[in-house]
Amino acid sequence: MEPSSTNPQTDVDKAFAERLAMLPPVVQQAIQSADLEKRLRSLANTHKLHIDQWELLENEVKLALLGFTEVEKLPENLEKEVGVDHETAIHLAQAINDEIFEPIREELERGLEHPMAPAVQNDAIEQVRQDALAHAAQADETATLPPPTPPTPAPEGKVMRAPLSETYKPSIPSSERKAVEGDPYREPLL
Repeated sequence: MEPSSTNPQTDVDKAFAERLAMLPPVVQQAIQSADLEKRLRSLANTHKLHIDQWELLENEVKLALLGFTEVEKLPENLEKEVGVDHETAIHLAQAINDEIFEPIREELERGLEHPMAPAVQNDAIEQVRQDALAHAAQADETATLPPPTPPTPAPEGKVMRAPLSETYKPSIPSSERKAVEGDPYREPLL
């Protein structure tokens, strides 16, 4: 039997993408807005996980998030698949719930217009950005533009060409002329 030429991680990613595509758009948006990779990397750094463990952690979270495995078994799966001790697996599962599942749940409730959905929490940087945009929009509404500079008027007179010199004959090549006075293409020799 030939060995498989496909990468197992690629197959997992493909399965995740297929499952995500099957979900309703509101759920897809909630999952994609969670910034999953960034938050999991932060958790991996906090718990001093190796990069291989971080990838396994990401897979386990995606498996639970997309319904391939039960969320209740996440601590057991982290312990077994990621290779962390029982206490670390419990702490990781709690952090994953707080950092990933809870924001997705809140985003989903807002997307479905649930009456108890919490309002969007903006961090300080986002709040400053929104304030600056609102201020700029308000300034744009009240600002008046100065009148534009009028175009320059068209010339009123006709352009006059200077009279040609009597010694210049346009039909004779410049190199054959003996007198160069008045020839616009030659300068006199000194």
